[in-house]
Amino acid sequence: MTIDEGRAWALRTLGADGVLVRDQISAIIRDCHEKMANAQAEADMKHTGVYGQIWRKCLDEFVTVLGRLPSAEIMPRRGYKLVSFNGVVLFPWRFARERSTDVGSRPFAVSDTRISLFRQERDLAQQCLDIEFEHPELTEEERILLDAEAKALEETLTSHRVVVVPYASNPSALHSIDWGEATLGVDGCLTFASMESLLDVGSGSLVDVAPAEDESFSDGPIPRPQLGMRKRGADGGAHG
Repeated sequence: MTIDEGRAWALRTLGADGVLVRDQISAIIRDCHEKMANAQAEADMKHTGVYGQIWRKCLDEFVTVLGRLPSAEIMPRRGYKLVSFNGVVLFPWRFARERSTDVGSRPFAVSDTRISLFRQERDLAQQCLDIEFEHPELTEEERILLDAEAKALEETLTSHRVVVVPYASNPSALHSIDWGEATLGVDGCLTFASMESLLDVGSGSLVDVAPAEDESFSDGPIPRPQLGMRKRGADGGAHG
């Protein structure tokens, strides 16, 4: 059996819980979008400042939901927390409001906190390099891959690895959800070796949300990008 490329990348990067993380990210961001869009409508305000807080909602929900997984580590960060797996930090990033915005056009390093994600030394003691819990969602081939990757991780450099989850949205629509391991350039922008769309991954696991109106705000125009890893050049951005 051939391992799905997206699942394999998640395992190599995040360890045993990688597949579950990959499946849940889309559901978390969709749920946050739904709730914040409804809150914006209830506020009955011309500006979209209420929905603009989705960046914080997503940060908190990543910790709440993904932090329950067995190998998750919670990292305090100047006013909020982040979740990491095998020392790899996950950072959800609302980089744009519109579908047409290129992630490479937005600076990421707009605060010392964001910059510190890439500068602080990695705590090797926090790595979970073996499968200490049962993972029935993994195939035998995926378990073999994970074991090989765990041995390779023991020889990695002591620097933080960061997986950024850029998404574009506004109160009317959720346009994109992607993820990929990122590095920070001297210009404050991100470079992704590869990026995968998660817009449709795990969407069936959404938590039921009662909309404030008859029509859901997530019913707006959502593109259907092709799944699978796609190469990106020097990218970056910053929003929300």
